Amino acid sequence: METLKPGTALFTGPSGAVLRDAAGELFAVALSDEAVGGVRAALTRADAPVPPELSAFDRAGHLGRRASWPVDRRTVAVLAGPGAALVDALRLAGANPVVLPGETGLDELLERRPAAVCGWHDGPAPDRWLDLDPLAGHGIGWQRISREGRHVLLEPIGVSHRDVRARRLAAAGSGHRHLRAYWAGENAVLGDETPDPAELLLVAALAVKDLARWAADLPVTRNSLTPDAIPAHRRLRVLDLDTGALADHPVLPVPASAP
Repeated sequence: METLKPGTALFTGPSGAVLRDAAGELFAVALSDEAVGGVRAALTRADAPVPPELSAFDRAGHLGRRASWPVDRRTVAVLAGPGAALVDALRLAGANPVVLPGETGLDELLERRPAAVCGWHDGPAPDRWLDLDPLAGHGIGWQRISREGRHVLLEPIGVSHRDVRARRLAAAGSGHRHLRAYWAGENAVLGDETPDPAELLLVAALAVKDLARWAADLPVTRNSLTPDAIPAHRRLRVLDLDTGALADHPVLPVPASAP
């Protein structure tokens, strides 16, 4: 039986049938009451005949089911950190998380062959993440989440950690030396910046959503709500824990330099 795409609704308006699409847009449905009745029946009853009008809904992209986590990509290695919230969120989303020490090296990860590896560090990203960049070359997704003050950075799965660091240093301009020193963390005096349990749940939900879309190979969704959406595998997302605000920045791999 066909079904409407999640978020889509077919209902009766003041002058006939109306469709709310998954992006929240409202459209009058130019069909007779009889034709609309046939479409409704086909969408709600397995024994109902399929009317020809239903194909128009399909061509317009209004039919479909919620994507589930692909079976062959369910195993996700989580590298320590404050990962309890992330592990729970991964299980709820349909993945099979395996928690490993944060210092787990490349060779061990390649032996385990997870579909993806998620590094979560409560502080500036550790240098050891650079050693795990070759994961992508072996077909393993490489996701990183770190925190700088009250900002959480969710790095794009399709861009290496080395390239994200290089792009951020370039964007910092003359302040790149200060950014390097902050990452090193020497003699740092900090305020109370540790995420609380609710904030960790928010971070976990955002991280798992990115990983799930990568696993299912879903395309970026651009509509009136997100006209400038950037594909998650090419997007550095910064979350402000104090306000809940999100800032998305496109990040492309750094091309190899000429000799």
